[in-house]
Amino acid sequence: MPPCRGIANLARDQPRLTTAPSTQPDLLDAFKLRAEARAYLWSVGELSLAEAVDKLQADAWHQGLIARCGQDRIQEILAQAFAPYREREP
Repeated sequence: MPPCRGIANLARDQPRLTTAPSTQPDLLDAFKLRAEARAYLWSVGELSLAEAVDKLQADAWHQGLIARCGQDRIQEILAQAFAPYREREP
């Protein structure tokens, strides 16, 4: 009968597992998509402009996107998302 092996030895003898690459979307990409969606909802009257933009701005701050990209970049993303709809305003 082979000698007993402790748990520590079993763990040491096992191949190391590597973690799979993250499948989570990048927060900035998700933010851009949400901005486009909220811009559309604003354009069809489901949200006021303040409701649409204020939530995105708050989320950008809470998710660390302002620290990561800067406020100017966040404003640029919002402007790009809303531009197609603002250009159609009377």
